[in-house]
Parts: sequence; C-alpha cells; structure tokens
Amino acid sequence: MDFRLDEREKSKGFAAYLKSLEDRLSALESSNPLTHASIESGSLDVYDDDGNLRASLGMQGDGTAALVPHNSQPPPTPTPPSVEPALSGLVVTWDGDWADSDITPSDYATIQIHVSGAGAEFLPDLSTLVATISAPLGGSATVAVDGYAAVWVRLVATNTAAMTGPPSTATQSAARQAVGQDLIDSIIDETKLAEDAVTAAKIALGAVGSTALAEGAVLEDKLAKAAVTLDKIGAGAVTLNALGGAVSDLAAQRYVDAMGDPNAWSVLAKAATARWEHLDGVLDARTGRTVGQATGHTAIRGAVQVPYDPDVLYRVSARVRTTTPSTTGTDTLYVGVIGIAADGVTLVNRVGAATHNLQHYCAASNVPLPAGSGWVTYVGYVRGRAAPGASGTGGVAADPRAPGVLHDQVRFISPTLWLNFGSGSTSGSGVMQVDAVTVEALKTGVVDGTNLVIGSVAAGHLAADSVVAGKIAADAIGARELQANSVTAAELTAGSVTAEKILAGSVTTDKLTVAGGLNLLPDPSFEGPNAALLVAGNAFWSQVSGGNGSAYSLRVDCTAATATSRNLRLTTVPILAGEQLYLAVDYMVSPDWAGRDVRYFARWYDGSGVHLSTTSVTQVPTTIGAWGPRSSGTLTAPAGTVQAQLWVEANMGTAGAVQFDNAVARPLVAGVQIADGAITAPKIVALSITAEKLAALAVTAEKIAALAITTAKLDALAVTADKLAVNSVTATKIAAGAIEATHIKAGAITAEKIDADALNGKVITGAVVQTAATGDRVVVTNDGGTGVIAFWNSANKLSAQFASGTDSAGMQALVITGPDPNGAFWNGRPKVTLGADGIKGQITLAAEKVVVASSSVLPFSTPVMEVQGYLDAANISAGRVRITPSAPNTPTSVTVTGLKLPLGATVIYAYACAVTTVPGTQVLGVGTTDPTSRSVTIWLTRTNTNVTSVDYYVIATG
Repeated sequence: MDFRLDEREKSKGFAAYLKSLEDRLSALESSNPLTHASIESGSLDVYDDDGNLRASLGMQGDGTAALVPHNSQPPPTPTPPSVEPALSGLVVTWDGDWADSDITPSDYATIQIHVSGAGAEFLPDLSTLVATISAPLGGSATVAVDGYAAVWVRLVATNTAAMTGPPSTATQSAARQAVGQDLIDSIIDETKLAEDAVTAAKIALGAVGSTALAEGAVLEDKLAKAAVTLDKIGAGAVTLNALGGAVSDLAAQRYVDAMGDPNAWSVLAKAATARWEHLDGVLDARTGRTVGQATGHTAIRGAVQVPYDPDVLYRVSARVRTTTPSTTGTDTLYVGVIGIAADGVTLVNRVGAATHNLQHYCAASNVPLPAGSGWVTYVGYVRGRAAPGASGTGGVAADPRAPGVLHDQVRFISPTLWLNFGSGSTSGSGVMQVDAVTVEALKTGVVDGTNLVIGSVAAGHLAADSVVAGKIAADAIGARELQANSVTAAELTAGSVTAEKILAGSVTTDKLTVAGGLNLLPDPSFEGPNAALLVAGNAFWSQVSGGNGSAYSLRVDCTAATATSRNLRLTTVPILAGEQLYLAVDYMVSPDWAGRDVRYFARWYDGSGVHLSTTSVTQVPTTIGAWGPRSSGTLTAPAGTVQAQLWVEANMGTAGAVQFDNAVARPLVAGVQIADGAITAPKIVALSITAEKLAALAVTAEKIAALAITTAKLDALAVTADKLAVNSVTATKIAAGAIEATHIKAGAITAEKIDADALNGKVITGAVVQTAATGDRVVVTNDGGTGVIAFWNSANKLSAQFASGTDSAGMQALVITGPDPNGAFWNGRPKVTLGADGIKGQITLAAEKVVVASSSVLPFSTPVMEVQGYLDAANISAGRVRITPSAPNTPTSVTVTGLKLPLGATVIYAYACAVTTVPGTQVLGVGTTDPTSRSVTIWLTRTNTNVTSVDYYVIATG
C-alpha cells in the first residue's frame, strides 16, 4: 500500500487526509482474508464445534479434487411410497416427505426403491434395489416386476457420504396383467380371424380354462376313455350328493371321517384366541394317525351332507379326548348332527331356526370330559321327524330303541361337535382332540334266503339282539341247539319266555339273578393297547403277563412307607340317576401283600362335572398268592348323575402287589324283563325256592296267586307284624273283636299304618306333635298345663315360641317369646304379652331394638314405637362427597356411583346440601341431576375454588 501524498492530497487539509486514512483502514479490516487465497496441492479440512472432522476440500488421496464428507449422520426415514399397478410393473411415487424429520438434509443424494416378495418386513439390500429417485422434492419411477404375485415396496434414503437411513414402511401391490382393458374392447372379433386361423398349435398350454367353455360344451363322447383319472379329481370334489346308484347308497350307509382332510370340516364359532387344526403323525390315534384338535372354545361341522331318510335309523358317533384341561370352566362337549333344509344350504335346528345353535345333540350334550379320561366314544341315534310345528330332540339319545327325532324341515344331516364348551365362549385354553366321526344308516330291509349263500351266516356274524323271536320258526330251536348256560336273561325280551316254554323244574333260584347289557369296558381282560395306554407313564401300575384265564392282567405295586391307596381309572360311561351297574372283577394279592382291601368303585358326576359321591364294591382278601373269589356287586347312580368313572384300587397298602383281571361293568336289566305270570307254580321244582333265596320284599302280594298260600302252608306264628305289607290286612279280613289291645305288638302301629282322616274328631292327650324329629320344625306341646307352639331352626336352636299366659289383670293372654343371640331362652329374653289390657314387654332385633313397651302396660289405643340405633331402608342411599370447583362462579359436578337402589325403580328423587356454616355467602348453589338406581350427579357453584363437602340423599319411590 502506497502512503505517499499525491498533488491533490497535498492540497487538502490535514483533517481530510486523516479521515481518508481512517476509511481506508476500516475497509481493509472488514474484507475477507481468503478473497485472494488459494489451496496449492493440498486440502482444507472442516471441523465442527466439538473438533470432529466433518469434510475435506481439495486434493484427495486418489489424486482427484473434491469435497469429501466425513463422520456424516444417516439420512432420515422416507414416508411410505405410493404404489400403483402398471402393465407388468409398478409405478412407485415418493412425496418428498420424511417420517421422522421435518426438513430434507443438505447432504441428500437419492431415494432407493426396493421390491421383494418375502413379506412386509424384508430387509433391503443390493438384491432388492430396482430404481432410485434423485429429486429432493419427491418423484416417481416405473419398475418392472416378474410375475403378477403381490410384492412389497420400501424406500431407503442415501446421502452424499453414501450412507443409508432406515427403510420406510412397506406398501403392497401387484403388477397388472394385459387384460381386456389394455386393448380396445372387441378390436379383434370373429370376422378378423381367417378360417382355421386358431389351431391347436396357436393355443397356449392352459389358455383354455373352465370359464372359456360353455355350459354343457364338454360332452361324454368328447372324453377319451379313461381321460378322467383319480389325480384329475380334486380333493373333496366328489361329495355324497354327487354320487348315484349303488355307490351313493354305500357311502350314505356308513360315513367315516378319520380327521385327515382339513377341507372336510369348517368352524361354526370359536373364542377369539381359539383355533382348530388337523394334526398328522399322532401315534396313539385309534383310527389312522390323524386327529382334529380344538384349542379353546370351538364349534365345528362336517362338510359332508348325508341325505336324511326318516324311515332309517342313523347312528352318530365321535371318539374324543381331552389332552390339556381348560384354565377356566369345565371341559365339556356336544356331539350330534346339524340339520339342513331341502335347498342343501339353509340350516335347520331342533326348533326350526336357521342357525347352528340348538342342534340335535344325540350323542353327547354338555358332557364332561376331564383330562386323563383317554379316548371316549360317544354314540347316539336319530330316526324320523317331529310333527309339523314341534321341536326335534335336543338331548342325548343313546338307546337305538328310543332314537331322537329331527325337525320336520330337515332333509340332510352333517356331523357337528362343540369342543371345550364348558370353559366359556371366550376361553382360548383347553385342548380336545377328535379321532374319528361316523354317521351310519342302519337300514332294516328284508333279507331272504336268496340273498344268502348257504353257510355264510354263522353265529359269529350275528350282532347281539339281531335274531328276535319273530324271526325264528316254531320249534326251530330245541334243547339240542342250546348249549348249557348259552341263553341268559339279558338275551330274552320281556314276555318272550312264557310258562309253557319252561320245562318243569328248569328254572331254579340261582337262575333268577338278572344282569343285562354289554360289558361297558373296552378291554375287560386288559389284553390290548387300551390297557397299555391306561398304565402309560404310571410308576405303580403296569400291564403284566399272566391273568386269570387270560394272557395279561393289571398289576399295582403297593410298596409304600405309609399306608397308601393306589387306584386306576378304567373308563367313563354315561348313566342316569337311579340306573344300576353290575360290577365284578377277579383279583389276586401277592404272598407279601399288606393292606386293607381291594376295591372296584364308581365316582358319580352331574352334568356340570361336579363330583356327587363315590360307591364301591369292596373285598377283603382271604386267599393269598392265588386268584381269590370274584368280587362283585351292584351300584345305583345317585340323584343328578349323568356320568360315572369306573376305578380299581388297592386300598391302604404298604407292601406286595395286587393283580386285577376280567373286569365287568354291565347295566342292570330291571325286573320287568320277566313277564308277569311267566313263572307259574307248576314250573317251580318243589323246595327249589327257599326262604334264604328270596331277597327282602322280593315276594309281594301281586306275585302270589289267589289261594296259593293257605293256612296249611304257614307255620304257627310264621306271619308276624313285620311280614305284613302296608294295607295288606283290611278290616274285612279281621273278625269283629278279634284284635284286642293285648294282641297288638308294641310299636306295630306307626303313623304310616293309620289311614288318612282316621283321627278326625279325636282328642289326643299327653302327646307331642312335631313336623320333624330334628332340624327346622314346629313342635306343639302341653308343657305343665300350658299350651306351647315352638319353632326350631336347622341348627336345633329355639327361634320363637307362642304360649298361653295372663296379663297384668290376671286375664288370659298370649305370650310371644323370641330367641336370645345364642338360640336359648335367658332371663332377659325379649317377650311380648298380648292381653286384654294392652301390650307389655319388648321385641329385640339383633343389636338394634324396637321397644313396644317397657315395664308398664301400653294400651292398644296408643301404639308407640321407639327406634334405638338406626333404620336402614333399601330404597334410600345417602353419603357425602367433596367437590373442588373448577373456577369461581362456575358449576362443577361429581358423579356418585354404586348407590345399590332397587334395579326396578323408575321414580327416583335426589337431594343435596352443602356442609357450610355461612350458606349463601360463598356457596351460591347445590343441585342434582340424572338420578338412577346406581348413580347421581351432584353440582356445586361457589364464589371461589375452595373444597366443599356436600351431603346427598337418593330415594327410590316407585
């Protein structure tokens, strides 16, 4: 800089010269020091406030000059793309916005477009990158896509440092095919095609589908022989309704589903978290190795629709087990059929409604199936239709002789099951498995000799009860055809054996015990896999070789440090209250066995799965080391029973072992199986029926023929009072004056021996009359000459008493006495005397007291009631709330809930009052709105925001 003065400056004043120097110096200080700077063969580094290298400007290590970023931050997440289908591709658009940032970073480079068919959460990489968008304000790109399946698109941002940010949320779409909308409709019509222009070679494989064929276009003569093979028929394509002739009849006669085809079943209803699935490879499945499994509350139906013939008996069955119990409720199930109308679509339940609910549950109806019961088979029968307008059968019909009926509008049936029903419709726990479901038509046509090959029907081919009396020719079966003991009472229908069919002396007393029905146990001699499943995983029970006339038996190890009972459940059977089971089992105890007894018992359950009681057949072993006498007995189901579990047990053992074999569980056939009059006196061998052969009361008056018993047949004094049935000796049979007081046995005449009205008009003195011997009862006595009526409660405590007495004037009065807190009378007991002069005494109710009168007599003309304590009315609710105003002079409300007034109340009043000593100064007003039996809204307005207590009363009046 040249500071020498020129000629002009010399002529200026010194002050002007100094001002010029000041301005030039100021300009020099404010100029950019790099205005005339340069980088010579090097680079300039850029650092942030924390000293981190962020960029390098100038010559780089590879000999190029550039701005190179360092330690950059990843870019933000782009917003999800907008994707539109295009012909064989997609149009992907980014709107330029960010999901987690408000601005576009300055080092923005591109938006990468990634496409994948692997799902919405696929990870973008080089293999999924198909295009980029470079515009920072957004843009679109068209990308090609292989195929027409749905794919997912995600966007990834990059910066100038080649760093990528998080991928965006995926958007799903699919490429558009070249369909009619890509060409002008009808541009190529039939007239544009030369004759024979479309030949077989011009038609692509699979181009002609079913929609290209006119209905009926493929005729039978167009099909080559054997053109339709098994692999050309889709699974489930041929249903029962598509079959005809003998094939249809055969399929409809017995439909069996081993749960191997998921398409054969559909879900009708289920809990939100429940699921239905088909499992393969289940080794212990009884039919095949497939099962259907319901986890949680699930209702299903079969896809098959069996044509329903009302003249045919149908047997419906399902084999089910519970593998995991429900966490709530009871594991129960329904098994039956679902009705379908003639259109093959509309459902018909037992009341005629078009719903899957309230169907025909002939095999099981809310039956408990606890875990550990193993496979249980439920069987039911249906036949016929209800009368028009009447309901079909909803409950179990397990007897083929009394099948359930379906609604009048049912024309097809499908199997249906409700699994884990008792656990509740919201339960997703509990696991039930279904092994096999059958619907069988048991047709009862006529089979004559021309249908049977000689010798084709042997005894082993006849089902139980298949040959009835009407099918046997007269005299066809003689003594030679019957083996000893081959015909038991269970095989005889009521009235089939009459007196003329029984050889004199052939029926002896030991032939009169009647037990019928099939053995309910699936493996009574414990030979097969069922017994192996019973003991699987049990440390004490095992299936061992060597039984009582059989190859195997069950063995239980009784070794224990203390007396221990070990039992095993054999099966679960349906049974109703009052029905009987005949139980019998062979047993053997080892020589070193030590225990109390062996038992075969039944546990009875009601319809909710609640255990009612247990009864058993108990045997104390008398034979050691060998099969002892067979243990047997009859058990009766108590009231409320719908199911029984059958168990064997070694009771209270400490050493040795017990073996069980040849178990029997049969339903007893009632005595009506022997027709009245079928066994007459000529058919009974003399002295074959002795007194010890007759059960108590087995011979009743109606079983004795008139004049069959004469005085010559009676020993002296053989007929005593306890041998006479009620009302068997009437007045006409007793000679006048024959019975004197000395001939009546003490206690022989009881209440049930006295006819009704026999004591009318009679006076009974010196007796105590009571409605029961103990518990809740009324007792009438003449205690010390004073008549007393006393009331006793179920705890045998005296509750109240009415007695005769006198008032203060000595006149006759009624004395009412109540109980003390301990149920007995004490000196200060509450007592009220109702006399001619008024009321005297008091009545005490619990801790509170209503005083009728004190020691003086209260005349009837001035009744007074004094309440000590408080009265509690169910129609009144009161309380106090604290309200903080939201602002001065502003109404503020609080809603009070839980009032517990009667739910049916329709007229309700509510009142409120502020707790204040200066009303009207700061508290401007209190009110109520919307009173109900359960809530009321309280309002407060005051000049400030002080917390205020408000008392309220809510009264239901109607």
